[in-house]
Amino acid sequence: RTSDRLTVIYLLDQTLSVPAEQRQAMIEYVNESIAQQRDGQDRAGVIVFGRDPAIEAPPYDDDIQVSKQIESPIDPEYTNLAAAMRLAEASFPEDAAKRIVIVSDGNQNMGDALEQARGLIDAGIGIDVRPVTISARADVSVEKVAVPTNIRKGEPFDLRIVLYNSAVASDGNPGT
Repeated sequence: RTSDRLTVIYLLDQTLSVPAEQRQAMIEYVNESIAQQRDGQDRAGVIVFGRDPAIEAPPYDDDIQVSKQIESPIDPEYTNLAAAMRLAEASFPEDAAKRIVIVSDGNQNMGDALEQARGLIDAGIGIDVRPVTISARADVSVEKVAVPTNIRKGEPFDLRIVLYNSAVASDGNPGT
């Protein structure tokens, strides 16, 4: 059997690495995209993810709109794009071509999204990425930790840490 139907599932990163205003812009992008691209027989769905993915809107063949306030509870401390991709693969109906649109900053800290993407491509599922660009922020890194050499169990001690802040100070020099 052949079918002209297409099912698109949008994966929306709802983690803390994406600022709240960017998350709102992502929802607006998905709603506009669904309204513009959906043909009468095509389906669209939305999965949101953090530590675990959740189906915000199952693949449906009607005009769906994601509410401005995500209803699915997620843990925003972690980004597990691979799990969201697995859930999307399991959510596709059998009678349509399959496509995933990832809307994320790409900063994963759980799972292996690249390996999962290879499996999706091998299964004939198309993947598109709509990157979320975030203005560069300063990074802080630990340069040195100094611990006294003669510490005894249960005894208080002083710990010295040297940090490097990559932000440019008001005088034009990087901070330490």
